[in-house]
Amino acid sequence: MGAGASIATVLLNGVSWAAPKASQTMKVGFILPEQGPLADGAKSLLWGFECFLKEKKFSPLTILKKDSGPDGEKTLEALADLLMSKGAPFLIGPPSLEGAEKAIQGLANAGAILFVTNPSVRLVAGDMCLPSVFRMRPNSYQCAQPLAPWAVQNLGLKVFLTGSDDTEGNEKADFFAYGFEKAGGQFVDRIMTSTSDHGGLKRVLEAVSSSDASFVFASYSRKTAGTFLKAAAPSLKQAIIGPESLTMFPATLAGAGSAATGVKTLTFLKSPVEFAAKVKKQTGHEPTDVAAAAEGYDIAQAICRVTELDSAKRGDPGEVIKFLESMEIEGARGKISFDKNHEPVMEAMVREWGLSGKKPSQKIIAELGPTRSPDFGCGRVGYPRRPEREAAEEEAGQDAPPKP
Repeated sequence: MGAGASIATVLLNGVSWAAPKASQTMKVGFILPEQGPLADGAKSLLWGFECFLKEKKFSPLTILKKDSGPDGEKTLEALADLLMSKGAPFLIGPPSLEGAEKAIQGLANAGAILFVTNPSVRLVAGDMCLPSVFRMRPNSYQCAQPLAPWAVQNLGLKVFLTGSDDTEGNEKADFFAYGFEKAGGQFVDRIMTSTSDHGGLKRVLEAVSSSDASFVFASYSRKTAGTFLKAAAPSLKQAIIGPESLTMFPATLAGAGSAATGVKTLTFLKSPVEFAAKVKKQTGHEPTDVAAAAEGYDIAQAICRVTELDSAKRGDPGEVIKFLESMEIEGARGKISFDKNHEPVMEAMVREWGLSGKKPSQKIIAELGPTRSPDFGCGRVGYPRRPEREAAEEEAGQDAPPKP
């Protein structure tokens, strides 16, 4: 734990959760970047949250906003203000991994519920496992691994792995490779690139073209995803698949244009176009990241459901945690519940993008069922209904998913 997090923990140790009085509203603190590459997605998440409140005409809730800084550098200041000055019992964000780690470390013993918005599995490992932390978005394992068995059956036995050379991109590539090998496939090569490596994509495309890979799994996101798809479209004969971030609707998809036609991605939101229209109708804003907007919508529903508790239980963090743990909502992405590590359980699908005239069109080509996470270090869950041999191998430390 860093020095800043230690100081924040000391400061926040004395903070207690005070239930709102009948005349008060429940406070929700957002710690989101106002600038930087994650700012647009953060706005989409906030608009999705507001969409639910306006759609359901839910008023007993106050939104408080604090800037996390582009990479989470202001997180501890924001956390201290929201908890000590504002008394917010619910916190959301920040989206960067560094910011999320700071928020979790600074929150210890503070008596508030945090919804993390970064997908890294590192946030459910070791000292990151706080009982008051929940996640309403698929983690990096869920974003990639369920696609692997489907790919073996439908695309071939050899894959070329590429993606953004950062924590999120590498975790998704790791977990797809893990699932792909378990399903009987193999990867022929792996090249990850950074956004500053202008020759990286060229090397990837040349390597893919000269390989015998059946298809490409690409864990790119944001602008790099669109750049990759536009560069790959005229030169690659192999099919391209990836996590939802590869064809993020609408911003990344718009940047890729016709190059996204035929690209297949894992998704948890069946109708992104319709949901984006709902957000615009309710809030007046067009989300640039509809998956983040759906996450915000579903977090809002979970928090609003807490008002079902009587005032005594609502003022007890332990009771609220138990309530969330047992909750099932019907949200923007269908039925969602939490596993014992407070990770989401939701339905995964495979989407294929195309064009209808000049407008993007999409269809769901496979429904993969509920997706769950293994235990990455919290120690509260494992694989559900595993074959006895597979369970024994993992307990012996064999054939286990990569550690974060």
